[in-house]
Amino acid sequence: MTYFTEPEKLRVLITGSAGNIGMCLRSHLRERYALLRLADIAEQKPAQENEEICKIDVRDISSIERSMKDIDCVIHLAGIPAEDSWEKILPMNIEGCYNVFEAARRQNVRRVIFASSNHAVGYHRREKFLGDTAPRPDSRYGVSKVFGEALRL
Repeated sequence: MTYFTEPEKLRVLITGSAGNIGMCLRSHLRERYALLRLADIAEQKPAQENEEICKIDVRDISSIERSMKDIDCVIHLAGIPAEDSWEKILPMNIEGCYNVFEAARRQNVRRVIFASSNHAVGYHRREKFLGDTAPRPDSRYGVSKVFGEALRL
C-alpha cells in the first residue's frame, strides 16, 4: 500500500464541494494541499489560491473523468444528501457513485474517500452497540450508501 507522505504536494478533488460538508472541507483544506479542485453541479464561490472550480454532473462519467486529470485523491461527497425518491437516488447516488469510482480507476487516482452514513446500518436500536455488522439500510438513501461501501472496482 502506498501512503502519502507530503500532503503539501497532493492534488485533491472534492465532488459535491458546493454542499455543506464540501464547503467546510474547502475552507479547512485549501492551504494544506498543492491543489484543491472543487467539483459540483451547483454554482460555487470563485476559486482562491490553490483552488480550481469545475462543473461536473456525477451522472456524466466523462465530466467526472476530466475533473480527475492529475488528481491524487478524491473526496466523494456528491449526490442527494438525504432520503428522496428512487428516481432521484438511483442516478445521483448509485450510478453517480459508480461513475466516480470508475473515473478514478481510469485516471489512476491513488485514493478515493467515500462519505457514507449511519443510514447504511440504520435499522438497529439506538441502545445497541454496533461493531462489525451487516448493513441494514433504513431508507433508499441508506441503500445508496451501502452500495458505495460495497463498490469494488
